[in-house]
Order: sequence, then C-alpha cells, then structure tokens
Amino acid sequence: MSTAMPHLNRIVKRGIGRGIRSAMREQGWGASVTSLFGVLFLGQVLVLLVYGVHGGLTLLREKTDIRLEIIEGASQAQVQDAVQTIRTQEYVEEVIYITKQEAYERQRKREPQLTAFLQKFGIENPYPETLGVRLKSLADYPAFLAFLQQPSFTKTINPTFLSQSTDQEKQIYRLLDIITSARLLLFCVVGILLVVLLFTIIELVRRRAIMRGEELFVEQLVGASPLAMLIPFCGEVMTLLVLAFIVSVTFTSISLFVLPFLLPSIASGGLFAPWALQVRTSLIQSLPWLLIGELATLFIIAIAGTAFALWPKLQTTTLSVP
Repeated sequence: MSTAMPHLNRIVKRGIGRGIRSAMREQGWGASVTSLFGVLFLGQVLVLLVYGVHGGLTLLREKTDIRLEIIEGASQAQVQDAVQTIRTQEYVEEVIYITKQEAYERQRKREPQLTAFLQKFGIENPYPETLGVRLKSLADYPAFLAFLQQPSFTKTINPTFLSQSTDQEKQIYRLLDIITSARLLLFCVVGILLVVLLFTIIELVRRRAIMRGEELFVEQLVGASPLAMLIPFCGEVMTLLVLAFIVSVTFTSISLFVLPFLLPSIASGGLFAPWALQVRTSLIQSLPWLLIGELATLFIIAIAGTAFALWPKLQTTTLSVP
C-alpha cells in the first residue's frame, strides 16, 4: 500500500505530461479543438438561455405590477386614503398615484401615433386616473384581490378591475407554465448536447488510438498497465477540451458584450432591460461555480469517453496498478 500510491502518482503525472505533449505534437489538433469548440460554444449558448428563462421566471414571481383604475368622481381624499390603506399591506412593495395627465404623457411616449390621432380629431384625454401597485411576489396576487373586495374600496376602485385581474392572473400563471416547460426543454437539450460531446470524444480518441496502434501494441507487450495506457489519452483529450473551453468562453463573453448594441431592447433603458439586468446579476453571482461545474463536467466526460473508446483494447488486460 505504501509503495502503490507513489507509483500511482508517478503513472498519473507521467501520463498527463505525455498526453499534453501528444496533443500539441499531433497533426490536426487545431481541427479537433475547432470541432470541440463548436459543441462547447453551443453549450454555452444553451446555458445562457437557461439563465434567461430563469431570469424571466424570477421577474414574474417576484415582481407583479398592477394598475387599479380610479372611479371618475372619486375625491382626492378618498384616493389618498386608498393609497395609504394599500401601502400598509405587508405584501405591497410600492404604490404610486398616476393622474390623467401623467397617464396621457406615458402613453404619448409609448405610442405617439395614437396620441397624435387623438389630438388631430380633438378627442379629450381618455385615460383614467390609476393607482400603480407593485406586489412583492406573484403568490400574493389572490390575497391582494381579496383585500380589494372590501366595501371601503367600492367608491374608489373600478369594480370591473376584479374580474379583469382574475383573467390577468390566469394569463400570468399560464405564462409561468410555458416558461417552466421551456426551461425543462432546455435542460433536455443540454443533456443531449453532453451525449453528443461524449460521442465526439469517443470518436476522437479512437482515431488517435488507431494512429498510435503500434505504440499501444508495444506497451501491451512490455506489460504496461491499462491505466498507464489510458491516462495519456485522457490528458490529451482534456488538453484539447480545455483549449476549446477557453475559446468558447471568450467568444461567449464577446457575444454578451456586443449583444446590447445589436438588440437595443435589452440595453439600459430598453423594454427588456429589467430582464437583462436580472439575468446578468444571476450569471455574475454564480459565475465561479458555473465555470467550476463546467470544467468538472468536461473532466468526467473526458474520462468516460477515453475509457469507452479504449475499452476494446484494454479488456484483455487487468486494471490493477503493477
């Protein structure tokens, strides 16, 4: 036992060194890195899509904006009283009062053609006064609707809002189901991509084993252990994978930097800026663990692919360390 471990360490170190040298010396290593880069870059894109879907779920679950239409003729005292009463609820994050003029200005910035049409035909401001309410979580939606059914709100809040909000709640939950299904589909695609990467590595190792068939035969004749023959190939594949991984991460980082310029809607102030910020924050927070997890996954796939590829050649020998 005391001599087995140093001997095993020596075999591992020597095998990894041989693998790295073989990866750089072997002809066609650039093509191998390129093929692995294509698979890994697609994997990085899928991971970003998973983060994007997760960011959308987070925004839907954590931030819910509601517009309450104020009944025409309600006094300012009644409106302020409603604002204060709603603000006292623990599940309400923010309440704002939007006047008719403010609603008109917002709509004018959002749809200038519509407001230009209203001005052209002399139509008065059709937008009602509203209360903007932001809940802390989508789960608080039913409780808030029940809260608004109190008699004290009947002279302030338009009662048709309750039925409209019920429909809105159903639509939000339907959207949550769709996004959750999309996330599950993305996980399935990531799993398929890992299988594709495994078979790519198996084929890569088999080709290299055929090219070095005489070398393997000589090693078997002199009694080299299967582990001593397997580790150089594993080190070679891992070297190529790490190079392809570095290139794929670099291209992904560049793409993320350029993307806001190509899609202004996700840039600062854009329509999807909150979603982009949520995705960016989540990605930055988990980036170290994400990179470690990806490298660990590549290491496992490299070992598995090498073992599967060389197994027909190694099954005639024992797997013990000499």
